[in-house]
Amino acid sequence: MVKPPRFLTLCIYALFAVCPLLFFTDLTRNPYYTQIALMNILICVSWLLWIWQAWKDREWVWVSSPLDRLLWLFLGICLASWISSFIQHPNFRKPIYSEGSRAYIFLIVNMYLTYAAAVRYQDRDRLKRLLWVSYAVSVAASVYGIAQYYGTEWFWPHNLNPYGSRPVSTFGNPNFMSSYLVMILPVAIADYVFKITGLSRVPLFGVIVTLVGALIATLTRSSWAGGVVAVTWVAVGLGTCPEIWNKVRAPALLLAAALLLLVVGWPKSSSAAYSETVLGRLTEVRQVTKGTYGAVTQRLLIWLCSWEMVQDHPVLGKGWGCLELFYPYYQGPQLENKSFISYRTHANNSHDEILENWSQIGTLGLGVVILLWLIFFRMGTSISARLPVPWKGLEWGLLGGVAGMLVDNLLNVSVHFAVPAFIFWWWVGSAFVLEPASLQLKRFTLQPPGRRLAMGIAALTLIGFSARSAMLWAEEVYFFEGFKLSKSGVDMTTAQLRLEKAFAYHPMDVNNAYELANVYARNGQKEKALAMYQKALDANSGYDEIYFNLATLYMQVGNEPEAIRKYKMTLGINPLSREAYNALTGIYLKNIPKYGEAAEALYHRAVRVFPEDKDLWNNLGYLEVQRQRWEEAYQAYRKAVEVYPDFDLARRNLSIVVPNTSGHSGDPYLKIDQSYAEIERLMKGKQWKEASAKLQELVDLLPRSSRAHFYSGVVLFNLNQMQDAASHYESATRLQPDFIAGWTNLAITYDQLHRTEDGQNAWQRVLQLDKNNAQAKARLHL
Repeated sequence: MVKPPRFLTLCIYALFAVCPLLFFTDLTRNPYYTQIALMNILICVSWLLWIWQAWKDREWVWVSSPLDRLLWLFLGICLASWISSFIQHPNFRKPIYSEGSRAYIFLIVNMYLTYAAAVRYQDRDRLKRLLWVSYAVSVAASVYGIAQYYGTEWFWPHNLNPYGSRPVSTFGNPNFMSSYLVMILPVAIADYVFKITGLSRVPLFGVIVTLVGALIATLTRSSWAGGVVAVTWVAVGLGTCPEIWNKVRAPALLLAAALLLLVVGWPKSSSAAYSETVLGRLTEVRQVTKGTYGAVTQRLLIWLCSWEMVQDHPVLGKGWGCLELFYPYYQGPQLENKSFISYRTHANNSHDEILENWSQIGTLGLGVVILLWLIFFRMGTSISARLPVPWKGLEWGLLGGVAGMLVDNLLNVSVHFAVPAFIFWWWVGSAFVLEPASLQLKRFTLQPPGRRLAMGIAALTLIGFSARSAMLWAEEVYFFEGFKLSKSGVDMTTAQLRLEKAFAYHPMDVNNAYELANVYARNGQKEKALAMYQKALDANSGYDEIYFNLATLYMQVGNEPEAIRKYKMTLGINPLSREAYNALTGIYLKNIPKYGEAAEALYHRAVRVFPEDKDLWNNLGYLEVQRQRWEEAYQAYRKAVEVYPDFDLARRNLSIVVPNTSGHSGDPYLKIDQSYAEIERLMKGKQWKEASAKLQELVDLLPRSSRAHFYSGVVLFNLNQMQDAASHYESATRLQPDFIAGWTNLAITYDQLHRTEDGQNAWQRVLQLDKNNAQAKARLHL
């Protein structure tokens, strides 16, 4: 431990006490962004103070720790993988720099400098005081989170609903808070059992119960698993020392019983759209056996794409920090799989630490990571065996917290965000502080000019990192203001000015560049918009929205070849974009002799993805007609009618192409209009039974026809077969949700069946579709 310079302790306390609790509700897009900026600045300032002290003393004192070389090796491999990505993907050099530099700076500041600061700053007494601060902060955040879980909001203008009742507290995301609690919980339990910091067991009991309650409220299953591992580590350590266990058995068992009751008896929230008990949340996963389940299926998609990255670049991976950049190109082909079609995402991380490292830094990097943690836990276990009580227990708590976080991040991403990452790496360093003999002081005189130059460069780098964090924060503030103005559409001039200001602070932010390009386009500044869309792609070229808007703008300025290329890129990333299919086929259909083959291939791809899209099938039929491929046109038009039997245009087109084919003259689909004419004649003559028989044949032929079901409902109503009539009206409104006549007749039929509640709901639907509907108002007594 090195004697700290003035103001350093204040920085450290601010890192622990202020950063986890500081957030703003309407300042930046993510409420935790101010935490990140302040944390990065404070870490850099702490090291600048040490450098200033060394400059004055003419001597640099380095605290050498057992993990230094492995962490340096890890940083080196990450750098090598990032550099290799430039070589492997020369067309992506700008976004590789943008994404990789951000991730690499995170490693330097939030991983290594945090770890090294924990080793350098702390001794046992300072660690005690930091634990007190951590308890206070975690209790404050937990109480706020529990209040949110039960519907009480203290700071936001309204209750948050993106996560149901899952609380975001001061962290902005329930998964970040849950990981933070996983780190604090085993240390607090060790403190409760061994009385490490001097606090009595009563307040520590309250701290632990509050933390566990908040951890349950987050409904984060990965953190629950991490919490179990973390607490188990302490319990196993305690179980290996029978002489200690005999002394602390009573309070330990009391705490265990209280936590068990808390987990089993934790009640659901009744104030939000989604809430669950612990057992209910765990058993939800079984839904995947019935098809898909979001939390599982989406991770499977991300893992599959990450694994494909490993296969493509097994040695050094795709490049450190480049997962988000390249992920969409791997996801695109997977989305044509029906299991994944509704789970498209922009993956910032793999949601699995093994694949996170393997995909980005390859087998070589993953091997170093595994070696790092094997050595850490082996050395930590060895240290705990040599430590006296109560420090033995604290070492177990620290090791448990680190193990819990690693387990948590087998399904989570929190270790890649500033506040959870800070406490994680601080705990890693703290595990060595408890045994000072595991650390070594190395002194280097600063007399040689080369060393002074190195210190100056290090100081300038830290100042640069601090300035960068401040500028990124300012960019986020201006971006969010401009974004809100842009979305409201009220003051596009001011929106443009704010987004331009944000761009000046950080030109490589993909979200800001994209939104600024949209504003330019809406303000009629097409050349500026084209340039800014390209800036957005330079920041991150993995967003299909950018390619689509850029293609549309190229069409507006008359650059058709470039528009085609950009629409193809859109569909390469996102094969689920109906807009891109429609836009690109629109270009092709204007010049069928030139693009006929490409158009046919594109339509066949589109209908594989959207087999229920009547317009795509109808347009494919039109294309085949233009190419005089009559059989193919017939099949396409027939599919359009099959998908949507009430599609009059497709039925007419079908009847037009049949004379040019052979063997289809008896197709019953050609007689649909004739059948309707006959049925309408029978209904007009009130020949209900004859009409019913004809309609049964038509419904059998056209089960997806809202019109056929509606007519059946009318006929059966007049035959006084109310239950059957209601069934057909239900089918008609299900197939055509905005069918006012269908909803009106269904409501009347429900009234006849004395299904009062169903009738009221149906009349409400009529009123939603027609706000001035007098009949619905009368029935609803409005």
